[in-house]
Amino acid sequence: MGAGYSSGKGDGPLAEMKFGWALRYADSAIKYASSSSLAVIRRGDGSKWLALAYQASDTAYEGSHGQHIRFALSKDGGETFAPSRAVMWGAAPLWSPSLHHDAATNRLFLFYSESRKSLSPGGDIKVIVSSDYGETWTPPQLIYAHEAEDEVPKVVGHRLLVAKDGTWYLPVHREPAESWHTFSASTFHPLSEAPEQQLQLQPPADAAPQSMTTAAGLLVSKDSGATWKVVGDIEDAKTWLVNPVLEQGSKGQLIMMFRTTAGKAYLSSSGDKGVSWSRPAANALPNPNSQFSTVTIDGQVLCVFNNSTTARAPLALALSVNDCKGWEPLAVIEEDPKGNFSCPSIVEWTDDTVKIVYTVWGQGIKLATVKLATVEST
Repeated sequence: MGAGYSSGKGDGPLAEMKFGWALRYADSAIKYASSSSLAVIRRGDGSKWLALAYQASDTAYEGSHGQHIRFALSKDGGETFAPSRAVMWGAAPLWSPSLHHDAATNRLFLFYSESRKSLSPGGDIKVIVSSDYGETWTPPQLIYAHEAEDEVPKVVGHRLLVAKDGTWYLPVHREPAESWHTFSASTFHPLSEAPEQQLQLQPPADAAPQSMTTAAGLLVSKDSGATWKVVGDIEDAKTWLVNPVLEQGSKGQLIMMFRTTAGKAYLSSSGDKGVSWSRPAANALPNPNSQFSTVTIDGQVLCVFNNSTTARAPLALALSVNDCKGWEPLAVIEEDPKGNFSCPSIVEWTDDTVKIVYTVWGQGIKLATVKLATVEST
């Protein structure tokens, strides 16, 4: 991205966009799909494939017992996808897949959360691994248990970050069972549509009480995913900090941003590899209690997000050149003010092009290819 992205002060367009569908409910037995994750598979012969994972079910609402993880592969940059396949399922909902391709070992990692003691998002965090581009997967490995840290369900955040020193950081958050009742009371939450969520699972009378603290942190691996440890405990007294995204700043610091109920994304940073964090504070990025996604290209952070404090529309793309403190608008991906565009995932495709997938509520998963205008350095 050496020339840098245009800030919009020139005469030309900021972006050229092309759209397609990774999944359409009208053509599928799948009627609900969300929390998509994209990964670019860079092959030894120089070619690139696009991998996609998402949570899905054949019921048209979130949180059903049949909610599982699906995987699809595209060998032509998203022009077409092979038929998706269920790669992990269980007796309770599965959530928040996150894909990572390790080019050094040609392994594809798929992290996800599995409900076990609650129906609302999260529980155990597990990982499955493929060495043949998603054709087969290892048995799941537990890396962060529901029971850890006061019986609170765990949820995978967004994309795994490989830091400059080679350390792997996977953002996660801890979401107390049914806490969406508290933190989504004034905004639409799809779990409100799930009949299963009205059951309110009751633990045995003598069971240890779970924590009611919503907090974020990191799973850290120094050995490319063989072993993990938990660091960080980031929380706020007035809002939840969920669906964290993670980037590495210009001075090597870790930067985490969060979905909140405060109308703004929150930001926290760490200068000691995730052990301690600054007090989270509101960022310039609007947030209507909705997930967003980021990627760093040549030191500049791109973010796809809902540019509203109250609605999941429009869906927009912005750029930060100052470690996520300020944001410049780049493009509007979806403009319909009555739409619901949620749970995006963004990856770098070339030095001036990104791929973005997102859920169009009631329709399926859409893919946008966005080529951004550049300006020459002077």
